[in-house]
Amino acid sequence: MASHPLAEARRYLVLGEPHKARLILELVLSQHPDYGPALLVMSYVRVELGDLAAAERDARLALAHPELRAEAASALAQIIATRDLDEAVTWAVEAVNLEPSRSEHRLVLARVLRERGALAEAREQADAGLMTAVSPEERLQALITAGSIAVRDPGRYGEALLVAQDAVRIDPTDALATQLLATAQMVAGRRAEAAATALRVLRENPLARLPPYLAQLSVAMLLRRLLGCVAVVAVLTAGFGLGSLSEPYLGQIGPRVAAAIGAFAIGVLTAVVLGPLRDRATARAVWLFARRRRIEVVSAATVVVIFLGYIVTAVTGLLAPLGLAPLVSLVVWTVHEVKLNGLRMPTPR
Repeated sequence: MASHPLAEARRYLVLGEPHKARLILELVLSQHPDYGPALLVMSYVRVELGDLAAAERDARLALAHPELRAEAASALAQIIATRDLDEAVTWAVEAVNLEPSRSEHRLVLARVLRERGALAEAREQADAGLMTAVSPEERLQALITAGSIAVRDPGRYGEALLVAQDAVRIDPTDALATQLLATAQMVAGRRAEAAATALRVLRENPLARLPPYLAQLSVAMLLRRLLGCVAVVAVLTAGFGLGSLSEPYLGQIGPRVAAAIGAFAIGVLTAVVLGPLRDRATARAVWLFARRRRIEVVSAATVVVIFLGYIVTAVTGLLAPLGLAPLVSLVVWTVHEVKLNGLRMPTPR
């Protein structure tokens, strides 16, 4: 059997074009239905296409070929993990027992154990996968797996951060590595760094490869900072404007001056804080993913409403917008903070 069709199918799979890979493999399997290597690659392709039942069937057929049994068992473990973690562990253990020196088998077992909550055992396998890694790519995957386990353990957040930094040093452009770094920075309380990492990824990665979490995190952190600034401005301008009512010289114009200052300050702060969105790639990614979170829409609308309210007060002298702005901004900031803390962090593979 010529290897060229399989190499071509694998190439399309790496390029993110599983449909083309499937067409090639279907032709191969139509001529040789029991060809193990084609069945195994087809199982990977079907996973990418979301057809897990067919992927499991092809992986099980590949098990009949002794030379492929370890890799087929590892593939089967990854597929079955979506529905039965205990069986997935069984297959992953078999793959490791058959080929204990293969880093990728160790990492599959580590991920399955991680999902089952067996973090200590998962860590052992991830460490073993790191020790047996023979290429920079394998080492990168081992570090990502080890970091994904560490971020689940509050006592190991510092270690997770160091591991993520090592992964990014191997490949600064890898989206999963930088996602792990942003996640580790978040759980370690280094939010400003997490936001900077997320924004860098938005600028540098094609939209199709972008993890949604990074777009959501970046816009959430930007709006958190903006809401905090607006809340400070609202409190200061309300204190000055409303306090000036008792002043004989400022009683008439004090609120208007305060509102004008507040509107100007909010305009400047918005331009500065949201400056990263001037980059088109960043803005496009943020718009595509972050608009799905209603709290971000509400937060942005709050800033606009407060700004317009200040304009109204500056023109008409109406006191209500000036007086309500601190309360509204603080309430929305608090809700946004709660939602940010509840933002679901993904599990790197």
